[in-house]
Amino acid sequence: MRLSIIVAGVLCAAIALLAPTADAANKVDVFIYTDTTQWIDKASAMKEAEILAEEIKGKNGIGEVILHGPAKEVEAWTKDHAVDNGHHIIVMFGDVPVEIYDVGKDKKKETLAEEFLDVGNTFSNSADYFFWGVGGRNEANGLQNMMDIPDIVQWDDNTAMKVTAEGKKMTPTLKDYATDRPFHLDQLDGDWVLEIAFATETGKGKGAARCDPCIVHNTKTNGRLIQVYQTAGQADPKGLVISEIILNYYVEAVGALDVDPQDKLPTVWGDIKTRK
Repeated sequence: MRLSIIVAGVLCAAIALLAPTADAANKVDVFIYTDTTQWIDKASAMKEAEILAEEIKGKNGIGEVILHGPAKEVEAWTKDHAVDNGHHIIVMFGDVPVEIYDVGKDKKKETLAEEFLDVGNTFSNSADYFFWGVGGRNEANGLQNMMDIPDIVQWDDNTAMKVTAEGKKMTPTLKDYATDRPFHLDQLDGDWVLEIAFATETGKGKGAARCDPCIVHNTKTNGRLIQVYQTAGQADPKGLVISEIILNYYVEAVGALDVDPQDKLPTVWGDIKTRK
């Protein structure tokens, strides 16, 4: 009897040691695309991509990070990640890969990029108009088609952006600056809403007409668009600010953080980073 009790105790202890200490959440995989760029040279885009990758790799809520994801791999990766509410992210620097969005100005053909977004995934873009395409391949039709908003545009060079209260808290690297292709919040339609604004023309999220950086969210599909510094030739800290948005806001917003089973609170990766 005594031996049985001892064996049972050892087994229970072993099981306790092997059991996970946190509830595992679905991790966010990130594909950082740098093969083609627009208002940033490729070398600079690669540098910003490397900063982003270094900041997010191994952090709570982050799964696989593909750095300098080549065009030859983006189609297969996007297909594999076009799953319901995966909340995975493709990061772009001014150009959407033609391998996943190849319709140009035609709005009739369904694309892999649309499928990826429409099942609850995310695109991030910096350094030019969202989905415009190198050489004006898609022009304004790219964003309009992806969002199913026929008239939305992203003009307004040198639009002054003031950091919002949320921006000061979540993106400490971000400072007031001027963007060239802000999101036109006053043109959002259908199921698209502003989720969070890190900088707007007024410094406030509510009632603002323009934003950058910010996240817009489709409340029906759960697709999201994150834009960060859509500027022409500016040496903005794109990689750092994208990483702050992902780590300090996005992973928690989409439920990707591991949770401590004792108190059901997210086990965050650390204090919000502040840089001077």
